[in-house]
Amino acid sequence: MIWGNFLHIYQPPDQHKDLLKKITQESYYPIVEILEKNPQGKLTLNITACLTEQLLKLKYKDLIEKIKNLVQKGQIELTDSAKYHAFLPLLPESEIERQIILNHQTHKKLFGRIYSPKGLHLPEMAYSEKVAKVAKKLGYQWLILNEISFEGKLFSKIDCSQVYKLKKFPTIKILFRNRKLSDLIQRGFMNKTEDFYKFLEENVKENEYIITAMDGETFGHHRPGLEKFLWQLYQENKVKTMTISEIVNSFPEGREINPLKGTWASLESEIKAKIFYAQWKYPKNPIHQRQWKLTYLAIDAVNKNQKDPGFKKARKILDKALFSCQYWWAGAVPWWEIEYIEKGAYYLKKSIETLKKISKKTKKLAQKLYNEIVSIAFEWERSGLAHKKSMKYTKKIIKELGEKIPEPSPLHSKK
Repeated sequence: MIWGNFLHIYQPPDQHKDLLKKITQESYYPIVEILEKNPQGKLTLNITACLTEQLLKLKYKDLIEKIKNLVQKGQIELTDSAKYHAFLPLLPESEIERQIILNHQTHKKLFGRIYSPKGLHLPEMAYSEKVAKVAKKLGYQWLILNEISFEGKLFSKIDCSQVYKLKKFPTIKILFRNRKLSDLIQRGFMNKTEDFYKFLEENVKENEYIITAMDGETFGHHRPGLEKFLWQLYQENKVKTMTISEIVNSFPEGREINPLKGTWASLESEIKAKIFYAQWKYPKNPIHQRQWKLTYLAIDAVNKNQKDPGFKKARKILDKALFSCQYWWAGAVPWWEIEYIEKGAYYLKKSIETLKKISKKTKKLAQKLYNEIVSIAFEWERSGLAHKKSMKYTKKIIKELGEKIPEPSPLHSKK
């Protein structure tokens, strides 16, 4: 029986400094120290390059050095991802590739020769065949997907005595996140090691592996005290841990599969209704509709004006502007926060305005979309519609998952 512990750490571009310092002390240092004091322990870590750069600006180079040391010892495996945590399935292939390459270049420069990631972490575990195509082109060997992408059902019974392969791109191996165990931990419902071992005993055979995948901020920041639970699991050392690549290399190749579109948050009813990315593009959501219009307008404007004197600056702004949080917080399914809605729209608009020779018509349209996004968001807030939608969706989650959703959001920090 093998446990593959996958942690993802990320904060939005230009995160508040005081908040990032708090998260670093409450989560990032404790996770690293757990491994330092338990040399038999292993995990796979995804850290987005936009977070790495923010940590360096705040003088946390020692944290990066600690991570490098654990990589050299074989206790941490690093993955690649999208530098600014972009929502990849809804972007053009060229933008998907650019985000991944930017992430790789930043980390290669920082970590040096030890940075040679085999796996690609998809932000929000958002899968599509288009994303897999880019992963294949860039040479990645494995992806972790949520169980619902297996056959459209929650808590699917995955055969974890093997490692699946993509049917269309068989060089890419597919592993699945155990949603139930991951959710129990990250939502704070499991905080005793005996409950963890009992779950494994009841659900995992001796010749199988299990993968938990969640935000690193779960331990200590989102769930104060839960870092002690993680510490105990590693200290007691009752379950052997492996990195994801070690699991891929240690278990036989399984059958080829065609995963469904989906994310870590997808529900069965949404997959059946072909609403694959509810938190980021919900049907008939007027904010989402305008956000994506502005997104595609910005991408088109910047990429068609590469000889513009303002192109380089506009391109950098656009890279940052594609962060996924703006769409996540605009859905009220169930998460809602105006700050990130406005920030994303502002960056997208600014990327267009930074071009010196862009048409007045395009600038005017960008301003119009920005105004509408912000106006509708404030109207939803004032009228109570956002709260009403959030409560309705929360009931839907409880009905389908049978679990309540404690605050704060399991993905993005607000305090």
